[in-house]
Amino acid sequence: MLRVITIEKEYTTDEVADILGLSPSTVRKYNFYFAKNGVHFTKKQGRLVYTNDDISIFHELKKIHAAPKMTLEKAIITVSKKFNLVPDTPDNISNKKQTITLEQPQAQIKEVQSYIDAKFEERERQLISMAREIRALKKEQQQKKSFYNWLKTLLDK
Repeated sequence: MLRVITIEKEYTTDEVADILGLSPSTVRKYNFYFAKNGVHFTKKQGRLVYTNDDISIFHELKKIHAAPKMTLEKAIITVSKKFNLVPDTPDNISNKKQTITLEQPQAQIKEVQSYIDAKFEERERQLISMAREIRALKKEQQQKKSFYNWLKTLLDK
């Protein structure tokens, strides 16, 4: 029994760009955003190659991204879900991971707040100390002034 093996045509980034009517840099940008979401296209000899299925994914992305107020990130997520490319898209990230990422900034906020509170208390103590010193100096000046006035009145008589 003979088996027929069909070899699917592979396209370069430039060829995909021509097919889609986009610039090669836009195709590379799409690839970058897909990679950020966990979708990786085939590499052969260090170069990206795309299949007909990949081109249909890019066609769909181009169509969805053209909608008003549709960001590229949202379009990538939508296409990934539609083609079942990534099991864990950003909408399905576990709560545990979200909790861990929230706990780290909260700990940093508490640490910064305690530092600020300590510095504030130290500054307050310094201000109170300086106010007491100023008050003591004024009182001392008043006493000297009154002594000189008393002495002056004695000598004037």
